Amino acid sequence: MNSSSSFALTVKNMITVMMIATLGAGLAWGMNRGVQKIPIRQYFANSQTNAVWDWANINNHSAQDLQDKAVFLSLHQINKVFVDISGYAAISQNPDPITKADEEAKLTKSIEAYVGAMNRRGIKVFASAGDTDWSKPENQAIPLAIEQFAHTYNSNHPVKLAGVEFDIEAYNQANFAAASFTEKELVLDEYLDMVDRLATAQSTYIKDTGDKNMELGFSIPYWFDNENQNIKSVSWHDKTGPVLFHILDRLNVLPHSNVVVMAYRNSASGNDGMVYHSRIEVEYAASKAQNVDILIGLEVNNVEPVKITFYGQSYTEISSQVKVLDTEFKDKKVFKGIAINDLSGYEAIGTSKATTL
Repeated sequence: MNSSSSFALTVKNMITVMMIATLGAGLAWGMNRGVQKIPIRQYFANSQTNAVWDWANINNHSAQDLQDKAVFLSLHQINKVFVDISGYAAISQNPDPITKADEEAKLTKSIEAYVGAMNRRGIKVFASAGDTDWSKPENQAIPLAIEQFAHTYNSNHPVKLAGVEFDIEAYNQANFAAASFTEKELVLDEYLDMVDRLATAQSTYIKDTGDKNMELGFSIPYWFDNENQNIKSVSWHDKTGPVLFHILDRLNVLPHSNVVVMAYRNSASGNDGMVYHSRIEVEYAASKAQNVDILIGLEVNNVEPVKITFYGQSYTEISSQVKVLDTEFKDKKVFKGIAINDLSGYEAIGTSKATTL
């Protein structure tokens, strides 16, 4: 082979190597884009609400943190987040107007960043808050202030909060479990009065702004339907019935509302499964309160007893039980999906060798 032929072959080989390298880089870039855009596996139905509580401090997220969080949620078909703003309870009671204004501005900025990052991935954000004692008459101003703060935020921002979600567990107040039914009914009547005041404030906001898309929601225990006989029917506003019925009837006057039924079990089927513990809620809403969406709660944290949590199970095992719920309630338009407690626990599932897909 002469020198000119050798040189031509060398050039040809170099071009081939460069083309392969370029192609490889392009494939790698394309695969990375695919990972970012296309879920590796379909965990939940995109047609349903797949919500999660995020109880982390909303003020502690960097822009990168929020982007990573949004990508993770998108890849898992989570399309709603209940982000905790319970910290506004302290802000609302701050007697110093200057400090209060500064803290409100900081929280508002954090919400702006959170909502923006999530909305870019098609994920709706609810302001969430909770406590055991907010239903007491002397404390009801706190959830009302949080709701008003969310209303004010929406009035001032084009990219809005999708709603306000409350987790106010009056039944966990001190001595409730051992109290007489008369004492329990007083606590539950206070809870219903609080729901009434929040629903009234929501109606006023909708009337004043025309923002009919904003939801008001509450998480409730499955036994608010009197299922376990621990709580009897209560009398409220000249009606007697299970606490559940009063809540659904009151929320039904709003254009959009929801309840999350905390039917915490790690199985959908059986006489102690999620379907059993949610059936009355779904059926009553379907017949009497069709403006109220029903979500079924899932627990994923390390809590006792074992039967109430998906802790230690895989994403696939969780989604398989959710599919049972979807199938069971597919003909009930009020059943909208699930709400997972909580994001940190759900993220941790993927880090366990026992739950690796």
